[in-house]
Amino acid sequence: MIGGGSAATRAALEAVATGARVMLVDKGEVGQSGSSPHALVGFSVPLLDDADSPELFIEDWANASGGICDRDLVAQCAEHGRGIAEDMERRGVAFIRNADGSWFLSKRAGHSVRRTLMAQGHGKGVHANVILPMRQAILDDGVELREYVMVTRLLLDGDRVAGAHAVDAQGNAFVIRAKSIVLAAGGVNRLYSILCEEVVEHHARTTGDSYALAFHAGAPLIDMEFAQFRDSPPAGPIFGAHYMNALGERIMEKYDPENLECAPRYMMARAVYTENFEGRGPVVWHVEEGQIARSRAPVGTYEAGQVVPITLMFQRLMGGARIDVNAATPVAGLYAAGEASGGVHGGDRMQGCGFLETQTFGGIAGRSAAAFATAHDFAVIDSSAVAAERERLAAPGGDVDPMEMVGTIQAIMWRQAGVVSNREQLEDAIEKLQAIRAEAASNIKTSDLFAAEDVRNLALAAQLVATAKLAREETRSGHGRTDFPASDPAWVKHVRLQRDEKGDVAVDCVPVQERVPA
Repeated sequence: MIGGGSAATRAALEAVATGARVMLVDKGEVGQSGSSPHALVGFSVPLLDDADSPELFIEDWANASGGICDRDLVAQCAEHGRGIAEDMERRGVAFIRNADGSWFLSKRAGHSVRRTLMAQGHGKGVHANVILPMRQAILDDGVELREYVMVTRLLLDGDRVAGAHAVDAQGNAFVIRAKSIVLAAGGVNRLYSILCEEVVEHHARTTGDSYALAFHAGAPLIDMEFAQFRDSPPAGPIFGAHYMNALGERIMEKYDPENLECAPRYMMARAVYTENFEGRGPVVWHVEEGQIARSRAPVGTYEAGQVVPITLMFQRLMGGARIDVNAATPVAGLYAAGEASGGVHGGDRMQGCGFLETQTFGGIAGRSAAAFATAHDFAVIDSSAVAAERERLAAPGGDVDPMEMVGTIQAIMWRQAGVVSNREQLEDAIEKLQAIRAEAASNIKTSDLFAAEDVRNLALAAQLVATAKLAREETRSGHGRTDFPASDPAWVKHVRLQRDEKGDVAVDCVPVQERVPA
């Protein structure tokens, strides 16, 4: 298991329960690294409200996705949600309850009925850390845990994974033999310059490691053009806030009069962006008396009478390695889950469904990987591939500071491949990112190898995103093009990216799975 968040820990638990020997490798410390320990406020679970149904849940999900999600994958989330919530409570994650002991449910962005549970926080504004009990569980169950270890390449035997090459924080290199691998190292929360406050600390960084590992292994990636930006704070769906512009207008009456501030997140982001861009900003929330208490939300330190600016922040990327209902990629023995995978969310996600998806497909990936390992012997690791990787990592570095490169990448992405973009901006961004990748390969300081590899992976992820955005010539969900401002029914398909024989990015399109299996 590569990663240390929600998907990776769930995968490890499910795999070890089958009797498999499991190793979990994380470049940080499980329970502290990545987005999962810091970002859970809501956990959306279908079929808890009497008005809900599997069909309605899948319809809501598909609407938020812009029609780009694979329905067979979404159906898995509908099936497993309640069991996951109950399991998390057994492991010590307490959800806020009503006076009668039932779970307190709220309606969040993108949902047509109440589905969202809230984990009890640890004081005013402090999120619950749901990964700490998962960490303890994997240790109790005998999972071998390797922390502060970064996987730099997957090793192949033909079209099957054979293991992984890794380095520790001191730069020591080693090879991990594995019959199967679950790729669950998160997404790329460092892609843009303005990111969510929950993940600003260095240990919470994700830099596209999953995408780089999949790309170099030949696994196709889909939906990389869809970047989710959110209104910050997300006060509408959490606190019942009204978003007002400088003219005193409630802006969501114009953009989504039915759902208002519970509209899908891409619509909320586009509304805030448009109001500011067209000169009607700033968009603000006037905190009402009793509003925070009524929400029962475990976060937020706002006071009645306060005027809170509503800004935009990058939340997560929606795409990743393409998977099937078994969480399998086209590379034999390689599975993916969570933000490492694509096809589940499509163009956007409903609020609170990130944790649902990572837990659902983390579990599926763990069980699938264990079954594959049981049915297969170890593959042969190519010693020449190991030698080539060690030569790459040992190459003399230069004098460019990795953090300087991170800032440059983020600025390019925010200005040229952000909430909206166009062909001229994207072509220029891709050219700049290709140059950054070339410089990062040979002229970056390598005294901190993790930092150097972070930049190399981030630059590749940025190029993949800009390339996918250039390919999709329409506006849909979390993808906006000023030169193609309308949605086009012909674009209800996945943009697929894959490494070609020369190591370049190949682009084509593949159908969306629009039917739910009977």
